[in-house]
Amino acid sequence: MSMNGSSSTPVFRRRILLSSLAGLAVAGGVSAYELHRANRPPHKQPDGRYRKLTIAWPHATTAPVLAVAYQKDFFARYSLELETAGDFLDGSEALDALEHGKATYAVAPALTWLPRLHAGLSASLVLGIQPGVFRLLVRRGSGVTRLDQLMNRPVGVPDLNAADKLFFAIMMRRKGINAMSGVNWKTLPAEELLGASQRKELDAVVAHDPLAWQLLNQSDGLFAELVSSNTGHYADRTNLILGVSNSAFEEDPDAATALTLALRDAAKWTNTHRSEAATLVADDTPTMTPDNVLAMLNSEPTIRPVTGHALREQMAQYCDELQLISLLPETESAADLAKTYTRNVLRG
Repeated sequence: MSMNGSSSTPVFRRRILLSSLAGLAVAGGVSAYELHRANRPPHKQPDGRYRKLTIAWPHATTAPVLAVAYQKDFFARYSLELETAGDFLDGSEALDALEHGKATYAVAPALTWLPRLHAGLSASLVLGIQPGVFRLLVRRGSGVTRLDQLMNRPVGVPDLNAADKLFFAIMMRRKGINAMSGVNWKTLPAEELLGASQRKELDAVVAHDPLAWQLLNQSDGLFAELVSSNTGHYADRTNLILGVSNSAFEEDPDAATALTLALRDAAKWTNTHRSEAATLVADDTPTMTPDNVLAMLNSEPTIRPVTGHALREQMAQYCDELQLISLLPETESAADLAKTYTRNVLRG
């Protein structure tokens, strides 16, 4: 799939039906913002040379930031043509493609990236694109109203090693609950989770949007949301991370800079133009209308791209949490691990 900015590409052919005024700045805050920018060190800028890059991105056709980056010419702005390496169901598959040389860049949740990097995947994290959108849904009538009541209960998950499961396992571990071994995790294809819940074979489901949103809002009230990553301090934490293979970075560091800037700018635009972004996503999501997608996006946290020191600090938090559930060794410093796994490609 090529994404070089041509609006005639079949998978990405869209009509812009809605517009948004959310990106208009408040005049009184502009001068302070510009003063803040003036005091910051300048970001490194790419050399402007044309490049064709290959990326592995799960559910690429329904990713809002990717859709915006393509349709609104953010890639073209940095002289990039982006091609997806294939159709990937989750972050693990995307990282497999990176590891096997089918892509030089990949996007996956932080909780998927970090154990793979520790296991030897030769790559670096360069941009936190947006926060997580994990939801734990309980079946109404199951009697589950607290996290500890999920012990020994059947909980559906699309992938046993998915970031969805790990996120809630960490949340429960902080409350003294060992969900990794104490919950009866049931791995089912995404399309079977609803039917299994209707048959009362599952008491709960963990998933991320758009699947989680559809289960919650398009299943005639079968589910209630118990907890999610969309509130509290989790809402401020980045989740979907862009990484580059170390060999590709060493060969062409300016390419990593250009792609990071393009997706950073697209993420900011998406956050302030959610109505238009919803239309772009809905065009490739037959089961959701633009209004459905907009409601979903509006329920999700602020899309705030993260690079450099801030990215490294947040990855250290994730490393610390993965140590809690024994997916990273406790003997190593979380801060040192994060420093090893991240790279600031915008440093001037």
